[in-house]
Amino acid sequence: MNDNKLIFSLAIGVIVLFGLFMLLTGGEEESVTVIVSNEPIQENPIPEPTVPAAPVVEVIEEVEPALNVLSEELVEFAEEIVAVVETLVEPEPVEPILPSLNNSDDFVKEALTVMDGGSSLIMHLVSEELVRKFVVMVENISRGEFPEQNLPMLYPEERMAVTELGSDFYLIDEQSYQRFNSLVAGLTNVSTATAVDFYQRLQPLFRQAYAELGLRNSEFNDVFILAIDKVLDARTAPQPQQLIRPNLNYLYANPEIENYSDVEKLLLRLGPENTENLQRRLEFFKRRLELDASLAN
Repeated sequence: MNDNKLIFSLAIGVIVLFGLFMLLTGGEEESVTVIVSNEPIQENPIPEPTVPAAPVVEVIEEVEPALNVLSEELVEFAEEIVAVVETLVEPEPVEPILPSLNNSDDFVKEALTVMDGGSSLIMHLVSEELVRKFVVMVENISRGEFPEQNLPMLYPEERMAVTELGSDFYLIDEQSYQRFNSLVAGLTNVSTATAVDFYQRLQPLFRQAYAELGLRNSEFNDVFILAIDKVLDARTAPQPQQLIRPNLNYLYANPEIENYSDVEKLLLRLGPENTENLQRRLEFFKRRLELDASLAN
């Protein structure tokens, strides 16, 4: 029930109370008492002197001031109730107006700063073009790819640690997974409800940035869900994995794993625990998005 309906109901209640009062106090008739006696009835009883009844006009003149006072008190009481209700109703928070896409970086960072758990993400973000780079990354992930440049977040500066096994074989050092601990923790510290609310607030900017890519056959939200599914459905592999280094870059020694998508190989580099935490948060995020969409429809 909104504020107007609540106030209207209170006013109607006061009117009904006033009507009941009038019904109960007005229109009362004098009762008649029947006395049964064994004394004989006199044939010619002497009529008793009668006292003339008080004029009805005088009674009305006496009752009207009392009713007027009562009605004034009821009106004042109703006004007091309305005033109390109005003080109890909290005004709805006004959402800040979104900036233009070109000027959205400060807005995003300030929102993350005051967001529950969002401040820990600030240190992992790049300084500019956050929305555009996020949209490009999501579009790449939706196809199983992962861009090596122009990411919205900073990639760990530490190089992957390996243990040399000899004969050009290497083994991923499990300490390498710790490079991503802080980033994954920052992503998962934000509550699902807060993350979904922030994502929906930025939807107009996401759609505009996605339109700049010239991909007009799909909606960004659908692409985002597809990207989440790519992460959730990623194949796993026993860890740690052996590597080879035919050039400057390491490759997985197992050709089958080397043929995994870029997203799947990235999750392997995150390590089992980080991957599980990230997938769990994305699963909650997706379910909340789908729930909100079903309620809206």
